[in-house]
Amino acid sequence: MIIVDGAEDMNRNAANAILKYLEEPPAQTLFLVVSHAPARLLPTIRSRCRALSLRPLGDDLLNQLIADKVAPDLDATERALLASISEGSPGRALALAEQGGVALYDTLIGILDGLPKLDIRAVHSLGDKVARRDGLEAFRTLTGLMEWWLARLVCDSARGGEGRHLSRREAALCQRLMTTGDLEHWALGWEKLSRLFARAEAVNLEPKQVLLNAITTLQQAAGD
Repeated sequence: MIIVDGAEDMNRNAANAILKYLEEPPAQTLFLVVSHAPARLLPTIRSRCRALSLRPLGDDLLNQLIADKVAPDLDATERALLASISEGSPGRALALAEQGGVALYDTLIGILDGLPKLDIRAVHSLGDKVARRDGLEAFRTLTGLMEWWLARLVCDSARGGEGRHLSRREAALCQRLMTTGDLEHWALGWEKLSRLFARAEAVNLEPKQVLLNAITTLQQAAGD
């Protein structure tokens, strides 16, 4: 079995190379082409594959999987939080668990709870943590959580605040920010974060400075 994960991210040369094998597969070989955006695949690749749509796991099932296999050391509250952040994806749950995603998310919400004011010492402490030599994966996890959280805030604001929150603290924070901040400002903030994080990944920007810039972007959106 050959697994091609994130197939939509392949450039044209890579896609054409995979296409050649799909057209003339080796004997007794199964290709599993995983894509989160099938419309971005070459039509010729899609036409040579059998589509198998996978749905996210329910919270109860994912919670049980986390308790049994992914992170049995977490308590019930932490497991529920990890399941919610993972949005039905066991792979995401495993990646978050390996990088301390629950603790990172709690720290992030604690920092954002004061917006537009900031605990500068806490921000720099978090920046120092992800800037360590062994902190690259934690940095990627944190930036992913920041982008995900802000996207949820934008969607909740657009729906009139009817979104699902992970804790009372987060619910109070989001309600306050939706009241004091403009939807357009939050949407623009999300675009800025997305561009910043994409550039950081592409050209290897210094993690702590990226985090400081990202927090400043959120502070500006909250203060407008």
